[in-house]
Amino acid sequence: MEREIGPTNWWPAETLFEIMVGAVLTQNTAWGNVDRSLAALKAADALETHAIVALEAEELQELIRPSGFYRNKARTLQSLSQWYIERCGADPSGAANMTDDELRSELLSLFGIGGETADDLVLYVFSRRAFVADTYARRLFSFLGFDVPDGYPAFHRSYASAVLATGLDVDQLKELHGLIDEFGKAYRSDDDKAGSFLADWPR
Repeated sequence: MEREIGPTNWWPAETLFEIMVGAVLTQNTAWGNVDRSLAALKAADALETHAIVALEAEELQELIRPSGFYRNKARTLQSLSQWYIERCGADPSGAANMTDDELRSELLSLFGIGGETADDLVLYVFSRRAFVADTYARRLFSFLGFDVPDGYPAFHRSYASAVLATGLDVDQLKELHGLIDEFGKAYRSDDDKAGSFLADWPR
């Protein structure tokens, strides 16, 4: 995939906190909608940890409305930002005393943070090794002939350890996630995938 698709440089953002916000906003919506919400937050000078916490809930909801589910997402952003300030000092280095499992567990305990968002944050913000077992990954693994259980938690449990056992480092795991997603966007159906450069992958 790296040879055929090329570097993805995923995740697109100017700051780590923008990645955090984007990881929440992209839940159940297209990235174009996330871009609109991020632009609104930037225009309001609100794309910063303390600014998110200080906003009135209704104001934050309005700024992120294009991303949908804006009431819950606003609550999640404020909960995540408050945790990031209190637990980490609004800096990834503040989580240095936590193991990868502890970090993921704390993120999952926050309102609105599920497995995919937690893994996005662990990998892209805290620079820990993680496998993002998202929908594109499940579809790819299934096409390649792997037995893929339903749902994010079960798929993650089944394959995260195997992916991490490859020895890929943080940057490589980021690129793997980006490549899988770009492949999934370019080849959406199994028929499309069957006509792709992965068609002859041994299965």
